[in-house]
Amino acid sequence: MPYGQWSMPAPAPYRSPVPQPAWAPAPPAAKGGGAWIAILLVTIVVLVAVLLGTAVVLLRARTGTEAAPPTTGTTFAGPTNGAPTSGGATGTGGATPSGTAALQGNPLFANASTALPAQACNATGWPSDSAAGTRFFASVSPCLDRAWESAMTATGLRYREPTVVVPSGTRLSSPCGTVDLQAENVAAFYCPSNETLYMPPQGLQVSHYGNQPVIYLSVFAHEYGHHVQLVSGVLAASNRLERQYGRTSDRALELSRRTELQAQCFAGLFLKSVSDTGGQFTSRDYRTAYEDQERGDPPGETRTHGTSAHAQGWWNTGYQTNRVARCNTWAASSGDVA
Repeated sequence: MPYGQWSMPAPAPYRSPVPQPAWAPAPPAAKGGGAWIAILLVTIVVLVAVLLGTAVVLLRARTGTEAAPPTTGTTFAGPTNGAPTSGGATGTGGATPSGTAALQGNPLFANASTALPAQACNATGWPSDSAAGTRFFASVSPCLDRAWESAMTATGLRYREPTVVVPSGTRLSSPCGTVDLQAENVAAFYCPSNETLYMPPQGLQVSHYGNQPVIYLSVFAHEYGHHVQLVSGVLAASNRLERQYGRTSDRALELSRRTELQAQCFAGLFLKSVSDTGGQFTSRDYRTAYEDQERGDPPGETRTHGTSAHAQGWWNTGYQTNRVARCNTWAASSGDVA
């Protein structure tokens, strides 16, 4: 695959279910003594407020002017596992984060309750060829745009819609480079240079899957996830660090896996948000989609996407939780993005 182009691998041959990894870190469990801790914290807050009030009164008495309010802003932590912390920034409403603020501290992951809104979504046919694929993806694109615009707006970020292309043939070109579907392990891909998703029926293996819309929708949602990473600042920050480390270095490959596994989690989020909501997709489609998520790195290939177990596991984390913060692969351990 050309550098800077984000693809989803073709599926692995079906295997028996694999043991699931820990996926994303779970919220800390409540511990005993919580009531006493709460009382203590309230007491401390009251005392601090009294002291601050006294200080303001004294300051006014001495200067005859009001004290200026403190400046506010969130300082974001840098990525874990040895990534550099230069380039950090503070979050501002609507601005696209950059540097370290775009990764582990991205506003997209700040609110633990942010979810993709439930909505009915109906697909037109299935992508049996380029023309049918154009109709299919045009019918479900608005569902993805509504979902991610809602989630990003809720966290103070701006969203914009991507372009979708359904090319025919097996040799595909984009501003990011050329892909040969017959020689490369590619189902579909996203080119950030022109913010376009490429959904070729040949790569989607429509001759094998046939009329199973949920499978194509999940691949589509994965590639949409890369677009979300672009407009939220994740892709630019990750690419910068990959170039800094050297694309084939262990650190850079781990960054690539974090990016790809996050897109897997985003795909699971979306599938959950349109299941059992009055539209075409229901929880009966879960098993079909879940078993197709073993789309990790084939044995012997460069470790850019993660194991099939992790590809399936992160997708399932998104589906089971529908919480954007649980897709924060930048806060996960190295073992959970292997």
